[in-house]
Amino acid sequence: MGIERRRLIKHTGGLAGITALAGCLGGDGDDGSNGDTTAPGGGDDTDTGGGGGGGNNIRIGVLLPFSGDYGWVGANVLPVVEMLVEEINDGGGIDGRQVSIVQGDTEASPDASVSATNRLVNVENVSAVIGPTSITMSAVIDTLVENEVPVVTPTAGTTSLDDRGGEYVFRTVSSDSLGGRAIARAARDEQYNSIQDYERMALMVGNEEVFQSFKEPIRSSFEEFGGTVTTTMDIRTGKASYTSEVQSMMDSDPEITVLVASVEDSIKITEAGFQAGYEGNWFATQDQTNQDFLSQSDNRVTNDMLGLNAATYQPAEEAGRLQGFFDAITEYAGWDEGSRVFATNTYDAMNVLGLAMSQVAADGDDLTGPNVAAAIPTVARPPEQAVTSYSEGASATADGTDVDYQGLVGPIDFDDDGDIVAPFSIRRAQDGAWSEAGRLPPEAL
Repeated sequence: MGIERRRLIKHTGGLAGITALAGCLGGDGDDGSNGDTTAPGGGDDTDTGGGGGGGNNIRIGVLLPFSGDYGWVGANVLPVVEMLVEEINDGGGIDGRQVSIVQGDTEASPDASVSATNRLVNVENVSAVIGPTSITMSAVIDTLVENEVPVVTPTAGTTSLDDRGGEYVFRTVSSDSLGGRAIARAARDEQYNSIQDYERMALMVGNEEVFQSFKEPIRSSFEEFGGTVTTTMDIRTGKASYTSEVQSMMDSDPEITVLVASVEDSIKITEAGFQAGYEGNWFATQDQTNQDFLSQSDNRVTNDMLGLNAATYQPAEEAGRLQGFFDAITEYAGWDEGSRVFATNTYDAMNVLGLAMSQVAADGDDLTGPNVAAAIPTVARPPEQAVTSYSEGASATADGTDVDYQGLVGPIDFDDDGDIVAPFSIRRAQDGAWSEAGRLPPEAL
């Protein structure tokens, strides 16, 4: 019957966006939103209520940056959501109702995210939200939770969610707490980095919250694993030069330096290290472990550099599901490559959300926020019948069978805080390309 209680969002502070990557989608709504869209096969959008109240369609908000330096995130996520919404609608919708998508452009800015979230919650009355990212999560989470809007984010690893999720907020991407621990573990152990057991580590972290989220997990974990942190430096983002910061790092005599920063700043910092004769190695987070970073850097600077990425989930890979997804989304979206950051996380997020709604409908309950939120962890909980797609799971729930969704990034077994654990891939740069140096299973952390 929908959510009647809607509150205006309060701005709670913010974070700066990080550097530009390719592939933006522009917004043409008057508040930064791209407006309401329905995936092919979804029919006309006539919904005026969302969430079960007064309209024909179920509206799902996609709350992400679609413009600006972080527009690539929305460009990677939206086509996956659209493809799955088309699958849902082609199968008859949910409870006989079609699903439509409403975009909210956060522009990777807390101020813009306030406006976009207000529109999704108070005007569009969305039933649930896919997103947002770590950059804007702290600015919008209170209003989303207070208005009982279920959130499944494929993009927010921020540690601020570590003890705030599990009731209305869930994520299909690992927490930075786990990612930071993976970096520390891999740096300490040659079997994961393929170079050496690093004993002395420096830590350089951008002074924005999106970067700071990694700092304490990396520092404390490296010491726990027997290493020594030579220095921990907060660096101001967006500077023209980092010569003095690099010299201070080098004065601490590290064997490896973990760099948590934007692509643009990381290029400047690693180049400054090369010019200053730094003989240690670098270890980057997910933001830099991409081809964009390497293509803008001299190979002499980046050779043997290490990086963190999410690893493929072996059961999904062995069964051909991973390649099947990449083939499908590449054709659907017209991409020139199949593997894009957050695409698999989005596939799992949208499947879990759709199956939760399907479960609520099968139980004969209203598609309210509390009902859908309560169903999200149950449709991915063993030892029920394993399913790997929305269509397979919806067919089972319609027959009265409880399901356990098995994803592309992992088993998607949410803990009490709405988090998952998934494997990590440790990457090594060589001659302008990343290759896998080792793989870290969750049990190694």
